[in-house]
Amino acid sequence: GARRMCEGLGDFLRLTLRLGGQDTVTLAEELSLVDRYLAIERVRFGERLQIEQRVDPAALNCLLPPLLLQPLGENAVKHGIARRLEPGTVRLEADRREGRLVVSLENPVDEDEERRPGTGTGLGNVRRRLAALGGHDAHLAITPGPGVFRVVLALPASETSQGAEA
Repeated sequence: GARRMCEGLGDFLRLTLRLGGQDTVTLAEELSLVDRYLAIERVRFGERLQIEQRVDPAALNCLLPPLLLQPLGENAVKHGIARRLEPGTVRLEADRREGRLVVSLENPVDEDEERRPGTGTGLGNVRRRLAALGGHDAHLAITPGPGVFRVVLALPASETSQGAEA
């Protein structure tokens, strides 16, 4: 487990450095980074961390700023899974619809636990980066509900391969 975590961490850091130096990356590249991060956390939490992904293949070539989803995945683990004794599922969905890329991340929350506010750094950074990217055309919505915390990211869907916006 320790060896897998160290190897995974090395892969994650190399990919972070490579993607972080770019202006935009494809959703497929960004998901690869999130997958590596979650694989590290899976070693840490074992069966307590379940992961479900549903990604529309039409969304994989959409562009977004690098390192936009990883902080959301980190928050899902830190504020959801890590605070629970029982297993929990982090759900990630990505769709391309009506010219927009819509990505949602959902994690369980312990209803009985006293809410401890975080620093807001991860969500604040994502909001600022979206504002710089698309102003009012890109946004982050937070929907806490009974037993679940959901973050939805929406931005214009554009691709490099055709160079056209959808």
